[in-house]
Amino acid sequence: MSGSIGDVQGRDFLSEVKGIMEEYQDYNIKLWCFDTKVYNEQDFVGDDGNDLLDYQIMGGGGTDFDCNWEYMKETGHVPKKFIMFTDGYPWGSWGDENYCDTIFIIHSNRDKSLQSPFGLTAHYEEEAA
Repeated sequence: MSGSIGDVQGRDFLSEVKGIMEEYQDYNIKLWCFDTKVYNEQDFVGDDGNDLLDYQIMGGGGTDFDCNWEYMKETGHVPKKFIMFTDGYPWGSWGDENYCDTIFIIHSNRDKSLQSPFGLTAHYEEEAA
C-alpha cells in the first residue's frame, strides 16, 4: 500500500485474496500490507470465522519490495507461495529471488509487457463494464 496504490486497487487486491479463500475450504493465508515496512499482519485459516472484509489496509509511504523478504526472514516465515500485489513500481530491488516461490500481480501499470525479474508475473485485468 505504497503512496502510488489507491483505495480502489487496495479493494481489488483484497477481493482477489477473498476469491482465493472462496475456492478452498482449508487454507492458511498470512496477509500484510507494506510500503517501506510491513503493517498489520493477520492470519486467515479456513475455519477461524475471520472476515477478510474487516481487514484494515495500512501504509501509504514509499515502495520497498525488499522489506517483505526482510520481514519473512526475521519472523521465520517461508511461504509455499508468496503473492505480491503491486503496481510494479519498486524503488529498487524486486526482492530475494532465492527465498520462496513468488508471484507478482501487477495492477494499473501502463506497461502490460512488464515482467518481474524472477518468479511469475500476472497483470490484473479489470472486468469490462
